[in-house]
Amino acid sequence: MQTSATQTIRVTPDSRLAAIRETRPEDYVSIAALHRRNGLTIRPFQQWLALWSGNPAYEARGDGNWPLGWVLETERGEIVGSIGNLPLDYEFRGRKLSAATAYGWVVDEAYRSYSVMVLNRFMRQPGIDLFVFTTVGDKAEPIYSSGFQLSRAPVGCWDRSIFWITNYRGFAKSALNHRKVSFGGALCYPAAAGIYAWDQLQARVPSSDPAYEIQLCRQFDDRFEEYWQEIRRKQRHLLPVRSRETLEWHFQHAFSPTTILAILKESRFVGYAIFGRQDNTALGLKRVRIVDFQALEGHAPGFVSALTWMIARCRAEGIHVLEMMGDWLVRPDLPKIAAPHQRTLSSWMYYYKASDPQLAEALRDPGAWAPSSFDGDASL
Repeated sequence: MQTSATQTIRVTPDSRLAAIRETRPEDYVSIAALHRRNGLTIRPFQQWLALWSGNPAYEARGDGNWPLGWVLETERGEIVGSIGNLPLDYEFRGRKLSAATAYGWVVDEAYRSYSVMVLNRFMRQPGIDLFVFTTVGDKAEPIYSSGFQLSRAPVGCWDRSIFWITNYRGFAKSALNHRKVSFGGALCYPAAAGIYAWDQLQARVPSSDPAYEIQLCRQFDDRFEEYWQEIRRKQRHLLPVRSRETLEWHFQHAFSPTTILAILKESRFVGYAIFGRQDNTALGLKRVRIVDFQALEGHAPGFVSALTWMIARCRAEGIHVLEMMGDWLVRPDLPKIAAPHQRTLSSWMYYYKASDPQLAEALRDPGAWAPSSFDGDASL
């Protein structure tokens, strides 16, 4: 895999000379070191490379015609900044859109004055209809919102997480660990009992719809491709491509494990839901996240059945919480479901920018959106 050459940009703030150039696969070791010393994680090399290799959106653009990203390099050859450039395909009202999402934007503290330049290099690439950012942190948010005047996704509460507790003792122990409470082990039993009592009073566990059958899938089979071809003809929302090939690529390294549920009505495939395991090992929190849900028109209630199935599965396996980041359940096409718990996130995670003025105007309408954690790099 090779990337084409681009013009090097040189500036000298604070008497530090650095250059921005395109990322090469052999830069991985230095990029990984950059992430680690800034407290960030990064995939192993083969999984990192698979963000492009095998990515249908990348392959369609031709090997070598899409930059893997850009690095900030000193005169001594040290990589002190990096931003990944992931290609994505979207569709909107019959129109195919070329999209890009930033991945792993990080700059060493001594070179933070270059941060905006690194992001600007990403934003200046030609031929992009839509820039999507779904993992915006609190330190970067002012740059996205004010510096580049990006727009917030108008559907979903992307500064909020909602969740169901499915193992009260385990959750209480993790919460006490987070707060570094002395004698937390002894306190976890009464804490768990109190949270359980609160949940019983709230009575917010949804009831499944008996009209829908939930089927656990081991892989994305032909039904997922048939479903995508049907929904793309009828859907009026902005949608990332969800072909079978794209789903297989997206989830090959995303979570371990990934739970895929087919939603059936009278034996007909009418939708699906995807969940991913994403523990917080530092707190000892066992967690499953709700990643995606899609359904044919009129079959959104099938999500309730998939949700109750997953809540029961989490309880049986000792998972502590089932969580949704961004609370995209507030989508108008979904049934109203009130989760018993929520927490406020440090930033609004979902920003976007449309290059075409007509597309930008159309996306100001909340009715044009049906977002989920499948968008951008949120579940990558």
